[in-house]
Amino acid sequence: MTSWWSVAVMVVALILVPLRGEAATVRIGLFVGANVGMGTDEPLGHAEREARDLAKLFQDMGDLSPQRSTVILGETARTVREAMRTVEAQVREAEARGDHVMLVFYYSGHATRAGLHMAGSQLDMEDLRHWLETSRAQVRVAFVDACESGSLARTRGGTPVDAIQVSVDESLTMSGLAIIASTGPLSVARESEAFGGGVFSRALMTGLRGSADVNGDGSITLDEAYQHAFAETVVQTAADTSGIQRPELRIDLEGRGDVVLTRIPNRASGLVLPEESEGAYRVVSIASGEVVAAIDKEPGELKRVALPSGRYIVRKVRREDVLVAELDLVWGGDRWVEDGQMTTVALGDPLARGGWRPRPVRLALRGGVTSPLLQGWPLVAGGEFGLRGQLIPRLALEGHVGVMNGFRDEATSEVGAFMVRAGLVAMGTWSLRQVDLSLGGGLGVAFVRQHIESVEYDEDLGADDRRETMEQWLPSLVVQTGAHLPVGPTFGFDLNVRAQLHRGVANDAPGFFVDAQALAGVTARFGGRRVARVRRHREAGAKEDQDQG
Repeated sequence: MTSWWSVAVMVVALILVPLRGEAATVRIGLFVGANVGMGTDEPLGHAEREARDLAKLFQDMGDLSPQRSTVILGETARTVREAMRTVEAQVREAEARGDHVMLVFYYSGHATRAGLHMAGSQLDMEDLRHWLETSRAQVRVAFVDACESGSLARTRGGTPVDAIQVSVDESLTMSGLAIIASTGPLSVARESEAFGGGVFSRALMTGLRGSADVNGDGSITLDEAYQHAFAETVVQTAADTSGIQRPELRIDLEGRGDVVLTRIPNRASGLVLPEESEGAYRVVSIASGEVVAAIDKEPGELKRVALPSGRYIVRKVRREDVLVAELDLVWGGDRWVEDGQMTTVALGDPLARGGWRPRPVRLALRGGVTSPLLQGWPLVAGGEFGLRGQLIPRLALEGHVGVMNGFRDEATSEVGAFMVRAGLVAMGTWSLRQVDLSLGGGLGVAFVRQHIESVEYDEDLGADDRRETMEQWLPSLVVQTGAHLPVGPTFGFDLNVRAQLHRGVANDAPGFFVDAQALAGVTARFGGRRVARVRRHREAGAKEDQDQG
């Protein structure tokens, strides 16, 4: 009997041992940004935003949970040291559970060979290097975008190694440290307004979003990210009089496999450039006005870059002009951008960098209700057409005309109102990530017909039917606010609230009257150039399918 129990225990053990060997992979990140350095450092404009953006990128595409992502912005070195201890405690907790840990560290700001500068204090380079080299995380990957950041990538008395084809996959079959620095130990890291921030950081983020995916497998490895960031940084700084900025890589990894930093989700929204496209493309967020991706495209390859849902401007600068297109990713999905779909803007136009160009108009069909003009009168309901044109980026002009009708039936009387109204409103507009907001005022006019039908009873005369009708034109001042949610490149939803101050006559006396409207409807966009959803799905190499239609 005992022997049978022994055999059973051994069988269960043999089953459980391999199961326990499949340890989970945990990613833990520390992202630090410091616009203000120390001493004579000039304040930076993008470092803190870059730390926040990279943390969000790893959360979206790098399997990093927000609970294990620590973001430090504009704080002192003491705060960062405390964060390093907190992160290391998270590493040890995960290790105690038997998990494999990958640690991601990022810094954007000022630095010298001695240390990182932040909010008037310094985090010694030796302290940071010691933490990265001794952390209990199985794999540590560090990105540092700062002047002389290459001193972190240099081993004590040594030199950085060349980029090699290794990294870490989900099972973390490797261990060790990899450091990517934006420049060498004695070199300057650059910010570029045209590039939307640090040249290295923006190149790195564009690569991690998919532009560095050379083999098209949907995974961006450490080597792919470095090679892309290196090439983009060198190209963007090649004409700089201060010299070319060259990122450096130090790898002390042992094991086998590919280092996967991010993966492009299957359902992620994205920008797709077809095989025939070539040139330098910049993607600008409409909500923030900032460059979120910079893509140098070679012909013959299909390029896809994952982007958060939202709306963007795609720009391609050519020798003689600029190509511009608007890109809607509010509802996800891929959008193909082809040069033939883009609007051409002459380089000599002073407003080519975001000013006037042929702009679309938006037609709206709305329904709604209007509050009573006078006490006791009914609500009226109906519909209207609206036509809006964008004059300049923050100013639009909208005209509307509508018809509304309503009545209230009581036991002895019926009160009705019929209204035709029109208006012209100048609107300030603000384009956010997924919605447009507007607020403005203007002039309007309304034709109003009001009637009362009543029955009065008199003891001597009996029933007496009375009908009274009043017609008048009412000039008005209009205040309007609204929100527009685009649905793809052409259609959208509209929600508006409008208040109107009328001048008219009531009870044979002139006066002022106020009513309010609530309106909702659908919109259609005409004119201009937007990137449309391509109905035929093309993939690299699928020439035969294309030939068949």
